[in-house]
Amino acid sequence: MKRFTAAALVLMTLLTIGCNVKEPQNTPTATPTDTVQTTTPSPDIEPTEEPTPTIEPTPNYEVYHVKAHNLNVRSKPDASDNTNIIGELHAYDEVCVTGMEGEFARMLLTSGEEAYCASKYLVPIDEKIYAYIAPFEDQKIDIKTGEPVFDPEGNPVMVKCELVDLRYLLPDAEFELLFATERNVTGSPLYPYAIPMIQKDTGKKLVKAFEKFREDGYTMKFYDAYRPLSVQRVLYDIVQVPKWIADPSTTASNHNRGCAVDMSLIGPDGVELEFPTPMHTFAEESGRESTAWTEAQRANVDYMTDIMLNSGFDLIKGEWWHFADKVRKEFMTMDIPFTRFTLCTESELKELLG
Repeated sequence: MKRFTAAALVLMTLLTIGCNVKEPQNTPTATPTDTVQTTTPSPDIEPTEEPTPTIEPTPNYEVYHVKAHNLNVRSKPDASDNTNIIGELHAYDEVCVTGMEGEFARMLLTSGEEAYCASKYLVPIDEKIYAYIAPFEDQKIDIKTGEPVFDPEGNPVMVKCELVDLRYLLPDAEFELLFATERNVTGSPLYPYAIPMIQKDTGKKLVKAFEKFREDGYTMKFYDAYRPLSVQRVLYDIVQVPKWIADPSTTASNHNRGCAVDMSLIGPDGVELEFPTPMHTFAEESGRESTAWTEAQRANVDYMTDIMLNSGFDLIKGEWWHFADKVRKEFMTMDIPFTRFTLCTESELKELLG
């Protein structure tokens, strides 16, 4: 099945109206005189009107983006016939909508052809789309044995989950999820979308930290948040150093619990502060006990760490950028793929969060 990318679905028309102006040739240089002469136009000669340029009509469409992980594109507005499926849209893809036909939106392809998709999964381009995982509880599973965990009295140990899009909680923060790009240790994207998900309770603590940083003129920048356990396995197979990437066969990363972030700070001038290493540099220089740090680098790390610790987070020695919720044990280890996130508008998410 063909997947239409955003570039293949957005049809932009550029109309350029030009005027060619020729320089006069062999024009004699005028000599100023004391006498001003006026010329009366002949009554038999009508003044020539400038021609009105012809403007081609601009295509009448509106740009939307997709609020669904998979959305069928059809040659006809008919969902009862699957033989008319000609392609597929994915979350955040952009489409040019030329009209509505019942429950379908009529879209314009770059080929000039029209196609259709379900209109209820389209959102105007200026409206943001967020992700969410509704709250649920389950019995804790021992990651080593795969068996359910019980307390000393024989009661099941319960863990919880409620993941919220951090962009909704902190709209003024900056985000650059490296694992959604090729700029990571694997050289390939590990996330299909750059969505920073966090446990709702952990997110509240990040909001608290954000306000403290903002009082001093700084902005938080996030490079990673929730990380599926399957992605953890890929990373560990490459790095194979537990102090940088937790071994998923023996212990879970707090990223897998959705209660940890990798972060830095942006200064009042809009420039990232000087830190010891680039993000996710898995080397000794990234550790807090490294002697290679400059005074400025250590001061920046200490400042960031102090506020994060006082906002309810813990640090780890091997990575200056990593902070995890102090109550992380109450959150479950997860391998929920990004394609399982519920996608919703701001108003829909606000209603879901109550």
